[in-house]
Amino acid sequence: MYRSIRYRKGFGVHSPFVFNLITKVIEEKCAYYSFYDIELLRKQLLQTRPIGEIVKREAIRPKHGALLFRLTNYFKSRNILQIGTSMGLSTLYLTSYATGLGCVALENIPEFAAIARQAFAKEGRNPVDLRIGNYKNLLPKALIDINSLDFVFFNTLYEQHNNLWLFNECVKYAHNDTVFVIEGIKASRKMREFWEGICTCPEVTVTLDLYSLGIVLFNKKLHKRDYIVYF
Repeated sequence: MYRSIRYRKGFGVHSPFVFNLITKVIEEKCAYYSFYDIELLRKQLLQTRPIGEIVKREAIRPKHGALLFRLTNYFKSRNILQIGTSMGLSTLYLTSYATGLGCVALENIPEFAAIARQAFAKEGRNPVDLRIGNYKNLLPKALIDINSLDFVFFNTLYEQHNNLWLFNECVKYAHNDTVFVIEGIKASRKMREFWEGICTCPEVTVTLDLYSLGIVLFNKKLHKRDYIVYF
């Protein structure tokens, strides 16, 4: 179950690794060069009919996108998988910290994929392998093609019935430095139960509950613990 203590500015965190993650990544406020271009693209998409309303409703929040950028930058993730493109803006945040990154993005809603393609064409710093279709059909081949996962972003609120399967399949390709991020861990009772199951997963060592999203680590050098962090 969730701990009652909520960590802020790293106070009370004894693990140096987790302390640095909280203070240098999660709570960092610096705006990187890529943020302006991505948010300018968001404004352009919002002003484009008829997709503006879809982008307003479905696209990742700037605060969450910035965290994805900081996480991939901090962990120097090279092989990235995204399940649910969030209009492509989240993908741009995930893949903008450097060139030469590999990213496979799965999307099961064709309308969302079409918007994501526009985003990649305008602002993509790295090629994105966008695959459209049912996630249960797409994921096995994507995992084989990537082979070793450095970073996975689960934007799967519309796939709550499949989340556990998606997670367990990805865990098979995780390594010591892999990072998973799950969007919407408190969005529904089913998502809360899904998150609680992740926290008890034997392969998982550290989880960080940021309320609106969760971070999952597999580093075997870390003591197993669940943190609740202000964000």
